[in-house]
Amino acid sequence: LALAIAMLTLALAVPAAAQAGYVQRSGTNLTLDGSQFRFVGHNNYQLTSDRTATQCGRVIGDTTLGSILDDAKNSGAKVIRTWFFQSYYRNAGNSYTPFDRVLNAAAARGLKVIPVLVNHYSDCEPSAGNEKDEGFYDYGYKQVSWGYPQSYRDFAYNVAARYKNNETVAFWQLVNEAETSYNDQQSCNTSLDANGHQRSANVLRAFADDMATLLKASDPNHLVSLGTIGAGQCGAGGAEYQYVHSGSVDLCEYHDYGDPTHSLPDDGYNRLKQRIDQCNTIGKPLFIGEAAIVADVADNGGSSGSITSDSVQRRAGFIDAKMTAAYKNGVDGYALWEKVPDATNSSYNLNNGRYGIGPSSLFSDPTNSVTTQQAASFGGGAGTVRSGFEDVTGGGWQVAWGTVSLANSTTQAWGGFKSLSLGVSGAGYPAVRTLSTSGAGVGTKITYRVYKPASAPSSVGVKPYISNNGWAQTFGSDVSLSYGWNTVTFTVPAGISTPLQAIGLQVNNGGGWTGSLYLDDVSW
Repeated sequence: LALAIAMLTLALAVPAAAQAGYVQRSGTNLTLDGSQFRFVGHNNYQLTSDRTATQCGRVIGDTTLGSILDDAKNSGAKVIRTWFFQSYYRNAGNSYTPFDRVLNAAAARGLKVIPVLVNHYSDCEPSAGNEKDEGFYDYGYKQVSWGYPQSYRDFAYNVAARYKNNETVAFWQLVNEAETSYNDQQSCNTSLDANGHQRSANVLRAFADDMATLLKASDPNHLVSLGTIGAGQCGAGGAEYQYVHSGSVDLCEYHDYGDPTHSLPDDGYNRLKQRIDQCNTIGKPLFIGEAAIVADVADNGGSSGSITSDSVQRRAGFIDAKMTAAYKNGVDGYALWEKVPDATNSSYNLNNGRYGIGPSSLFSDPTNSVTTQQAASFGGGAGTVRSGFEDVTGGGWQVAWGTVSLANSTTQAWGGFKSLSLGVSGAGYPAVRTLSTSGAGVGTKITYRVYKPASAPSSVGVKPYISNNGWAQTFGSDVSLSYGWNTVTFTVPAGISTPLQAIGLQVNNGGGWTGSLYLDDVSW
């Protein structure tokens, strides 16, 4: 009996043999045609709004649909996430036309689509303004309710059956941001079962298991994702997130909002760092289904109220840092909210959340370059991080000359939750250094991530340098810094006597500014 149970457990844990053309999983990795599948993605929930009858947000005509998908592809995306709700099917006269249109347009561009099958919220749903609650996930999804002519369960089964042989579907997502609140969506049911799990978690786990099993019976080719924010919502808070995802769903999801200044959110309980660890424990891939930073972001991560070239540059740096940290920590995909046809600085964007990333042909948005570069490297290409400053020691960095104060800081972070603050005051050219130079020599490319706040004048910059084995300095070029995160590189030139004694960075502060730059993820 023990052997039979062990064999059954193994059978459940190992995914089915990969089908050519379909995204599959192998442990914590997504795969496609036998190779690891990592992706940059974008969201646009309006893509299936193909006519007035199926409008949610605004109508997206064929030309606009094509331009959004073209822009997404040109900025490195392989995947688009959008709504496949029953409201669109019903309002199109019980027709799959809105879904067909998006899948065909995506297929023509070599993109895959993550279809989301229902919204937890009332948006784009005929639910009289009501969010889904514990009752929906417990029994309501099996009934003709919530304003629909079909039960959610039947609708999802039929959609999966229709598109089971469609390779453009990346994987199914059961819900947009599922959570099992009750009492008019005000609280979680925290009553515990004999195993210590909350009722809210048991309801969500049972829903996810039932629906994943159902969809796989209808469609054996595609994976199934539950669809969670992952930040502590009812049914998936703390350890319950791992419990819910340990069942029949194939992959985990996290949404990253509200913490632009830290690349790898970590509160010890309900943030991305914890979700990565939990999904690694249960051997399942994790992807970022939504991640967004306002286009008018300020140094502190809040909104400045004005979308400018400086603010979108700052946003691009924050996004670059987050994507780099996510991919380096094993995240399989990262889908930004959201790719729009309007200019990033348009009144539409300013009045509709300010998260939009528009075509750079309309207003230069460096986020498009960031996603293109990330797609090419997935956070790689900068060598091994030698100084990440995640502890409290300053990573062994010290003052080389001049007046500059050093301290670990959580104000900004390129790779994780902390960086090294370089506090300067008074005119001068102070420098910092590390004496830990193992692995660096002639031809080594050294990469520094440097954050420049908006309070710094344009004249403040940096200059990288190294000290040879006789302590003589060799400097790189002066580097002008943009506001936000900057990538500074220096390649150790030929003729330098080794081993190197120090690797450092000079701050060019001839104007006497008082404030802090932030140094992170020094790599080679």
